[in-house]
Amino acid sequence: MGYVLALISSASFGLIPLFSLPLLHAGMSAESVLFYRFLFGALVLGGIVLARRDAIAGPLPELARLAAMSALYMLAALLMFRGFAYLPSGVAATLQFLYPVVVMLIMVLFFHEKLRVSTVCAILLALGGVFLLGGGMGDNKAVQPLGVLLLLLSALSNSLYIVGLHVAKPRHMTGLVITFWVLAFGAVICLVNALAMRSFSLPGNLRELVLAVLLAAVTAALSNLTLVLAVPRIGSTMSSVLGVMEPPTAVCVGILIFHEPSSASLWFGMCLICLAVLVVMLGPQLGARLARMRSVK
Repeated sequence: MGYVLALISSASFGLIPLFSLPLLHAGMSAESVLFYRFLFGALVLGGIVLARRDAIAGPLPELARLAAMSALYMLAALLMFRGFAYLPSGVAATLQFLYPVVVMLIMVLFFHEKLRVSTVCAILLALGGVFLLGGGMGDNKAVQPLGVLLLLLSALSNSLYIVGLHVAKPRHMTGLVITFWVLAFGAVICLVNALAMRSFSLPGNLRELVLAVLLAAVTAALSNLTLVLAVPRIGSTMSSVLGVMEPPTAVCVGILIFHEPSSASLWFGMCLICLAVLVVMLGPQLGARLARMRSVK
């Protein structure tokens, strides 16, 4: 059951383009789309937290740090949505999925984590994947350099958010409660940003409202809830590894639903990036296993 939950979590997050692109194409601003995703997601997760009778409150210093982290999380999502205008949605999701590699690189450079061979291999694989997705083989005409830059910045923002959570270490809240506050603060930040840019808009019809609710319920609430349920069953490492389903889901949605272009370099680049993430996730475990095998010999 844990494996099924982890796969549902990653696949549901990969469905972001399915619900967001129709809203963006209908003229709703990226700031407004994100506001509704965060708002409805926070409402759904808040209801789940209350139903589980978890303590939803937390110390003010921890809430303040989460508010700061929410700004980075919102920026990552906003840059991803902006990138949809310059990239096929599957390519955008794959580039954003680079964040585990960036997290590992940040931890090595700034927090003195040991530089492993697996980390170097992952970085080289990731660079090769970005090169191919960016048109390195000449057949990715739908991929524009500005879009690649926006998604790399999105991955960096998401990585800083994750590292920030690691450094802040909220000790008095569960993972589900932390996610609720991140979404709640994110909704407030998105609303302020949309009002400041005069880009806030209400759903124009019932279809847009339903899409906004589904975007939040599936890609925010369901993905986070199933991940929280999967981790105790199969562990955080395996749950993270199964997150590799996110890019293929987004690519398939883009090609099958939105008729986005497909090419050999796109698929090969996506595979290299997913492989890089798997190397980062499994590197420590593989190293430990090899060390045990050597000690036995």
